[in-house]
Amino acid sequence: MTDDIRKYGNGTELRSRMPWGIYTGGSALCADGKVRKLAKIAQTADTFFSIPAAVRVHGKTVSGYVTVETLEGWSTASENDPAAVKFIAYGNGKNAKLLPFGAYRKKGPLAAEGQ
Repeated sequence: MTDDIRKYGNGTELRSRMPWGIYTGGSALCADGKVRKLAKIAQTADTFFSIPAAVRVHGKTVSGYVTVETLEGWSTASENDPAAVKFIAYGNGKNAKLLPFGAYRKKGPLAAEGQ
């Protein structure tokens, strides 16, 4: 078996074990703008767009999921807006308040005024 490391923008990545593509780890961009190692990740995705996972914040485990989207929040990457692995905490989780609600969003040229 070999490990496959898929690198994304902002120093994020997803690791999987081949030949079956079982997820084994990685690092994700959290809503507070920090890249953290995944403390846990499900072996397979629960939907086409997300994989259950957890990160550690101040020594506590925050449950949620990872997804891949651009830094500005779009589904299609560009040269100026690369794709990144993002961690989104479940809002009803025990330690959810340790991270801001939602996903990290970089303000780009298409962002509306006042956001």
